[in-house]
Amino acid sequence: RPRRASARERLAPAVHPAAATAPAPQPRTTATAPANRVRKFATTGVTMVAMAFVALMAVATSLPAEALLSSADVQAAAYNAKLSAQGEPAQTLSMTGGADTISVERDGYESKTIAEVAAASGIRMEATFTNNPNGTVQWPFSVGVHIGDEFGFRDCAGCSSNHGGQDFNPGLGAPIQSIADGVVRYAQDGEGSLGVHMIIDHMIDGELVSSVYAHMIHGSMLFKTGDVITVGQVIGQVGDTGMSTGPHLHFEIRVGGKDGTKVNPLVWLYANTN
Repeated sequence: RPRRASARERLAPAVHPAAATAPAPQPRTTATAPANRVRKFATTGVTMVAMAFVALMAVATSLPAEALLSSADVQAAAYNAKLSAQGEPAQTLSMTGGADTISVERDGYESKTIAEVAAASGIRMEATFTNNPNGTVQWPFSVGVHIGDEFGFRDCAGCSSNHGGQDFNPGLGAPIQSIADGVVRYAQDGEGSLGVHMIIDHMIDGELVSSVYAHMIHGSMLFKTGDVITVGQVIGQVGDTGMSTGPHLHFEIRVGGKDGTKVNPLVWLYANTN
């Protein structure tokens, strides 16, 4: 016979285990959104900086070494390269038509500043001009030197009153370089009015131009008639031979060849060097 519940038991409330409930969502405050944006921008900024660094590294490793050198460093390197090529045997060819391409390989030079190179070779530098060692037309010296008597009339005891060239005064023994590619037209180791001198024929902008280098030291000329000369190649040394009033280079430009018209060399050089 089943037991009947007592009155106390009938009045007691039923007890059941409480079900787990999820925490109520917190309302999104105005301070939370900006913080998220700051974190997002910071992450993007770090990524962009990293990408920029990688790009800069790629540029740095792809640039040629010469791009990091100063103009003086490049001139010094080119000048040393020319000196190392002086002992090479000369080439010969005809300039007929002016279409010849001359290529000379120069290896091995010691790195020095252009001032050190100039001092070692006996050149007295002066800021009268800047020579570009990569130019197709250059000055007769690798660095700026003192500019002496100019083209035309001059009042000079013991020298010609109608000066047909331009004088440069870099010092006795200073190396002289060819102003452009060409072929030696005439070379004389003598004691006439021009003393030891050389004439080189060039084809410049389709025109025959001859450059003259006079008063060089006896025995210093490195080339003879018919030899091929490349721009910037050392051809001899500044001397005091012939009708000279002191060590200097008498330099001429003759348009039309050896017997052509003499023009102002300084004006011509400023207009044509590159």
